[in-house]
Amino acid sequence: MKREKFSIAFILIFLLTTVIVLHAADVRFHGRATNSVYAFEDTISHTRIYQLINFAIDAPNLVNASLNASFRALTDFNETLDSEQRFRMYNFNLRFYQLFNRLDLTIGRQFLHPGTVLGGLDGIFARFKISKKLSLSAYAGVEENFNRSFKIYKFDDSFTSGGLIDIKKIVSSHFQLLYLQKQAKDGIFWQIAGLNISSSLLPKSQMRLQAHYDLQNQRFHRLYFDLRHCLTNKLSLNLGLKNQYPQIYANSFYTIFEIEPYWQYRFGTNYRFSDQYAANLQYQFIKFTGESANRLLFTVSNFNGSIGLIWENGYAGEQIGFVLDYAYQITPQLIASMNIDYSRYRVEKIYEFENQIGNAVRLSYQFKKHWGVDLEYQFLTNRFKSSDSRLLNHIHFSW
Repeated sequence: MKREKFSIAFILIFLLTTVIVLHAADVRFHGRATNSVYAFEDTISHTRIYQLINFAIDAPNLVNASLNASFRALTDFNETLDSEQRFRMYNFNLRFYQLFNRLDLTIGRQFLHPGTVLGGLDGIFARFKISKKLSLSAYAGVEENFNRSFKIYKFDDSFTSGGLIDIKKIVSSHFQLLYLQKQAKDGIFWQIAGLNISSSLLPKSQMRLQAHYDLQNQRFHRLYFDLRHCLTNKLSLNLGLKNQYPQIYANSFYTIFEIEPYWQYRFGTNYRFSDQYAANLQYQFIKFTGESANRLLFTVSNFNGSIGLIWENGYAGEQIGFVLDYAYQITPQLIASMNIDYSRYRVEKIYEFENQIGNAVRLSYQFKKHWGVDLEYQFLTNRFKSSDSRLLNHIHFSW
């Protein structure tokens, strides 16, 4: 307990001191710090304390650069954790803007989505703007540590590199050409080249296309197509297609399985009753190797949240479910919200149907400008546990 009090006090003193010093130097320091308490029980009772801090430091009057960071510290009162479990670094980088009026440069740990799924990277990312419509990007480094600890993998163990050509506002469309390569000690295991298109060329329509080809395994890694067309101001239709290989790393346990892709065909419609209320109906047909499954989703929503039904049958199992996600503003500072997820399911016909229900009730209160607090109660019951209760509390400070 003494260690936790010291940790919290240290963070508050650090923030206060840094704000005073940097403000005097005409440097902007903004961010958010959160102290969270999470109480739950599995084989034993746990009370966990999380401290999270996200901040950015920049001095626009001095240099077009910023220091960005996101850290987390964890302590379990009932269990001893090693340093790799206790401390995490999600983000820590130095970012330069508009060097030579053309170049943006980021060095350090960062999250990237360069036209395809990449995730955390310890390395360098650069974007060169040739014109308002054309830019080139390149990146290289190693994937962030699996546990997001402060450790950095060796280049000999894992190396990632790639690039992106970004073309905007050509015939009402946005084009991206991408390349991604990952390699380990045993050689290259991902080598993906692809094309992304986002277009509003067709009247009253929005179209997205992603076609990514795996050069290493000589097969399509991902095919994705989505078309949304507005029939009237209130009614729209949606068509979709998705073919995806699971993204499994070279050193993953799942490499022992034979990987098969799936095809998902999607049809949906959305009807807006008014400025506040809308209904959405979506049907999905999923095709596996020699098997298939069906999924139907129906939701009604407004600005406060949504309520819906889910129905599934076929190779993915059988399920009928009910979901509710709703929030209500009691006062300008106080918001109450509720989440309910109920399902009756079975994975195969030889099994009996099981029931599962999970819910959460949450209160969020904002103290003036900088302080906020959340209190959430979670409850779950399923075939493995007759009841599972958890309590979560957050105290936020932003500046």
